[in-house]
Amino acid sequence: MNKIDKVKELIIQEVKSLSEMYEDSVYDLTEFNETVNKIDDLDKLDDYVTDYLYSERILEKEYEVADFWKYIFREVAGLN
Repeated sequence: MNKIDKVKELIIQEVKSLSEMYEDSVYDLTEFNETVNKIDDLDKLDDYVTDYLYSERILEKEYEVADFWKYIFREVAGLN
C-alpha cells in the first residue's frame, strides 16, 4: 500500500470514529469516503477533509483539526 492510500485509509477510519462520538448526530459517510478515495493530490485531500470536518461540525476548533492531521501523518510515518 502506498502512502497516499494509507493516508486515505486513516482519514476514513478517524472521521468515522470522530463522527460516532456524537450520539445525537448521524453522519452518512458514504459520499465522504467515495470522495476521499478519488482524490490523489495531498493538498486537495487536505482541503476537502478540513472543510468537511468544519462544515459537519465534527471538529470545530483549529487546534482540533491540527491535532487530527498530526495524528494522521504521524501514523503514516510510523512515529506513533
